[in-house]
Amino acid sequence: MIRRFAFVALLHAALCAAAFGAQRVSFVRTIPAVHAIPGERIALVYAIGDNDQVRTFVDVFVERANRNRAIQLDDATERGNHIIGENPDELLLRRLRREHPADIYLGVNRFTCETVERSGQGSSYNVDGVREKKLQRWADTTCRARIDAIDATTGKHVGSFEVKGEGTSARTPELSSEDRKTAAMQAARYAAISAAESITPRQVRESIELDERAPGFEEARGLIDADRLVDLRSRWELLLRDNRGSAALHYDLAAVCEALGDVDTARQHYEAAQRLSPDEPRYRSELSTFRRRSGIKK
Repeated sequence: MIRRFAFVALLHAALCAAAFGAQRVSFVRTIPAVHAIPGERIALVYAIGDNDQVRTFVDVFVERANRNRAIQLDDATERGNHIIGENPDELLLRRLRREHPADIYLGVNRFTCETVERSGQGSSYNVDGVREKKLQRWADTTCRARIDAIDATTGKHVGSFEVKGEGTSARTPELSSEDRKTAAMQAARYAAISAAESITPRQVRESIELDERAPGFEEARGLIDADRLVDLRSRWELLLRDNRGSAALHYDLAAVCEALGDVDTARQHYEAAQRLSPDEPRYRSELSTFRRRSGIKK
């Protein structure tokens, strides 16, 4: 009976902790593209490769880039091979602008795949349930491409970057042409995904645990639960006038300012929290994380 009572007490405590536990502010931040393409309208006008997997690359590249919705990538490769060299032809540019209006033209250049056949000892069960060693064969493929960016107005190259993808086939006793194709298609697909991710921003959800030791925290729980961050910031800024020495209040205000996108003010409060309480590991850790995700150097 005593054990049962103790268990119920512990369960009640756990439920209370879940209901009134550490509160957080959450927000979504946008990470800029690795290779930012100026403008929103983009047309892929040519794709040059030494094998037919270049079509797989183009299809996946366009589909993945448009999935992000931050840009619009038009596939114009099937409507003509509009190769733009270092000295673009003005007639070609005029036709491109008329048929495919865009801010930037992209071209897939030097698409190539290299396949290496490999083998090794494996094992499997035969029909009698006996484990047997067998020689397994498979294909590893690496596909590479260069993406060129061309100004749609001048026809001049404004940048380029390289991507690659790797693929592999299943392990089989005999390697078939279909196995090799599977590895190549997989490699082309991953190279295309890499290309799409390189030109599109991505969103990341962040969550910061607040310090409940801050003055006025209990009175602010309703605002936190309702995600009323603007009101929460105003309340804590008023409290800060009489609590300048509260590291916890500076820290919580920093988290709210960052969630609202005010990076400069967030930095000031994070640094104030660490300065006022240098031995608090949470403040030191969160300041370091904030600098990293905001691209701020010390």
